[in-house]
Formats: sequence, structure tokens, C-alpha cells
Amino acid sequence: MKNRVLYFLILIISLNHSTIKGQDLGTDKVRLANFIRRMYNTQPFNGVKMLQTQDGQNYMISVVQLKKDASRPINIESRIASVKSKSYASQYLNGSQVSSDVIIVTTETKSKDSVIRKTEMQEILKESSMGFVDGLELLINFESNDGNMIVYVYYREIQK
Repeated sequence: MKNRVLYFLILIISLNHSTIKGQDLGTDKVRLANFIRRMYNTQPFNGVKMLQTQDGQNYMISVVQLKKDASRPINIESRIASVKSKSYASQYLNGSQVSSDVIIVTTETKSKDSVIRKTEMQEILKESSMGFVDGLELLINFESNDGNMIVYVYYREIQK
């Protein structure tokens, strides 16, 4: 009889211990998501940031803003956000190459007594990045304060 009570107590304690750990992981994610939402609402941003919690845990977050479009299905929007977040993370981790081209176009228009010259300059910036980014997970998505954007936040825990 004593053995059954002892086994029962050990079972209850082990179940409670695993449940507490499982709930703690969820609350950490919720806490991080709420912090990032407040940070974004205070000062909106796009791209990658590194964060450190009070516990000393480091995270890399990738924030993507997409204009609201009712005609675009949610699964397509989610895929676009995922690809953009990986692009931002790759640029951050692996660097990028930036090139610039300047095109100058001059046109002349002749009228009866004068010639009008018009010069236009166009600058074309190109950025390319190559690399592999793995482990980004969707943390939260929400609507921006003004209601014009859907914000997707992806994150990855950085190991020490």
C-alpha cells in the first residue's frame, strides 16, 4: 500500500514538473512577443534586431511589414513574409553587396527662338546577398497602429 502511494506521489510530482516547464516556455514567447509589439508600436521598424532578455537570453528578430491587401490570400502573404524575413536575416548575418549606377539623360527641345535642355539623373541601387538562414520561427503577426500594415515577427534564439 505504501509503495502505491509513493508511486502515485512521484507520478503527480513528475507530471506537475513537466507541465510547469511547458507553460513556462509559452509564457516566455508571449512575453517576448508582447515586448516586440510594444517596441514596434512605439517606433516602427523593418529588418533585423538583436535582443537580450533580462535573463540574459539572446534573440535575433526579423520584422517584416506588408501593406494590407484584401485580394491577397493569407497563405501567400505569410509565405512572402517568411521569405522577406529570411532575406533580412541573410543580409544581416552574411553581409550584402551594394552597387550603384547613375544614368544621366539629356534631352534638347528646339522651339522657334530657343533651345531647352533638360537633364535628368537616375540612380539605380542594387543589393545582393547570398547565404543560408535556418531556424527562424514565426513569433507573432499583428496589425500596425494605423491599420495599413500587417507586421510579421520571426525570431531565433541565439545560443551562447
